[in-house]
Amino acid sequence: MPHSQSIRVSAVVLFNDDGRVALVRKRNTEAFMFPGGKPEPNEDGVTTAVREVHEELGVELAAQQLKHLGSFTTQAANEADTQLFSRVYTALLPSSETVTAQAEIVELLWVVPGAVTLSPGTRLAPLASMILGQVADAPR
Repeated sequence: MPHSQSIRVSAVVLFNDDGRVALVRKRNTEAFMFPGGKPEPNEDGVTTAVREVHEELGVELAAQQLKHLGSFTTQAANEADTQLFSRVYTALLPSSETVTAQAEIVELLWVVPGAVTLSPGTRLAPLASMILGQVADAPR
């Protein structure tokens, strides 16, 4: 049996004041996912999450603003035969912050967790699909 690959990431379910969640799409992909990414050497999950949100959206979060939602295993959105091990955090967008898609991010959407509508040719990443279902009815 072939051994599948795995990727470890940190992801942030970033809520704005009206309860919408940020989803991003990276260059040359069709899947929308939460902001986040792979750790640098010696980074813990929170540090990775804070760095990646800053790199991808220009948003400064403090470590204490993140709440650990859980660790999840899903299929990777953009790599065939690859498992994704994700540390997922929630955070409220500080009202003073402006969100700008940057770095490898080509599209940013703010969605209602229980009612996501995407344009043709795009889809939700497996992790985003699973988590959005969980947070749709959960209190923040």
